[in-house]
Amino acid sequence: MQRLLDFLYQQREVAVFIGLEIVSAWLLVNFNNRYNASFLNSSNEVSASVTQTSNDVSDYFKLTDINEQLMLENARLQQELRLLRTDKYAFIDTVDQYRVIGARVINNTFDRGANFITISAGRKDSISVGMGVISSFGVVGQVKSVTNNFATIYSLLHPKLLVSSMLKRTDTKCTVQWDQETYDRASVKYIPRHIKLQEGDSIVTSGFNSVFPDNILVGVVDELNLEEHMTFYEAKLKLATDFTSLYQVFVINDLLKSEKDSLELP
Repeated sequence: MQRLLDFLYQQREVAVFIGLEIVSAWLLVNFNNRYNASFLNSSNEVSASVTQTSNDVSDYFKLTDINEQLMLENARLQQELRLLRTDKYAFIDTVDQYRVIGARVINNTFDRGANFITISAGRKDSISVGMGVISSFGVVGQVKSVTNNFATIYSLLHPKLLVSSMLKRTDTKCTVQWDQETYDRASVKYIPRHIKLQEGDSIVTSGFNSVFPDNILVGVVDELNLEEHMTFYEAKLKLATDFTSLYQVFVINDLLKSEKDSLELP
């Protein structure tokens, strides 16, 4: 304590100087209109800047919650859209068959020979192995493995994933499989030669298995070849989903899968 008092005593001239400066500044601001206005304007500007910065920081930390809310809303809208699409088949689809589960992509490869995606939803979110995964634009893949909080997906950019599909214009059944060439294209197989396949034709899911509902876009045909000796077209499509900027996906839960599979067992 004595050392503190000695220090303050030694610095008494500096303290007096600072005190006089503060008093002078106070008198100048309060009794000179010009400086008073300048001070108020400056203080208001600083205050507004601090408030704006504080709001920006607060908004930044709220982005996670906002994104989660948007993801849930997108999942709800996806399900409503699915119901609207099946209204014309209401005499068949009398049961609400599908549930859509939104999830965030936390890891994604697209430049390897076999690609996978990891998402921020798992067993606790009712996700199980084999479920189909889509984006807002089209097919993404199929669930490979699941833990309590995460799931790994076979990306459509994986040679082992075969997607049961159809040519939308004619309802011709076909299969889509990635050919390991580029991240934005895949092969369309088993479209017979008597079908008039055209560039620009849409390829959608067939709904013939319990992985994807029907009419989910897979891609658009942009290259085709048919020679005299060929029974089926050689065709490629541009994928509907951009795997280089995949942030959010939706997992499809078919509530009638077990019942349907039990009837189709040999």
